[in-house]
Amino acid sequence: MENPRIGWAITALADQVRLSTDAHDIANTITLVWNGIDLALRPIIGKRGVDALFRRCIEVTALSYPWIAAVSTDVQSAMDLDALREVLLSQEPTHFAAASDAMLTQFHAMLAELIGLSLTERLLRPVLDPLLNDTATKDT
Repeated sequence: MENPRIGWAITALADQVRLSTDAHDIANTITLVWNGIDLALRPIIGKRGVDALFRRCIEVTALSYPWIAAVSTDVQSAMDLDALREVLLSQEPTHFAAASDAMLTQFHAMLAELIGLSLTERLLRPVLDPLLNDTATKDT
């Protein structure tokens, strides 16, 4: 079952991609979202927990977007947002936006399965709300 809140966040991210003409801006937005997720979750599940979920998202997303596997998923690797940004920028913006949407959806689903949907929503709200507000501002 798709969560409507995460669906809105993904739509907001997709809208930012559609409205922007600069691939670097889009990649920066995506890495800022992941940085926000890291900051929000690290005190709760720890650095290793966030890194493990991120690695798993890369692995699952790579099934549909094989090029994203270039982001290291080594067991010892940390969430490397610089590497993610570089891999994203090696693709067309519409392709890397779709992969980013898939990663975010996968991350949300895995986290909700681990800690519950309600807590997932509360923890990710500070990260996702700015996306929603930014898109609403651009639409007016």
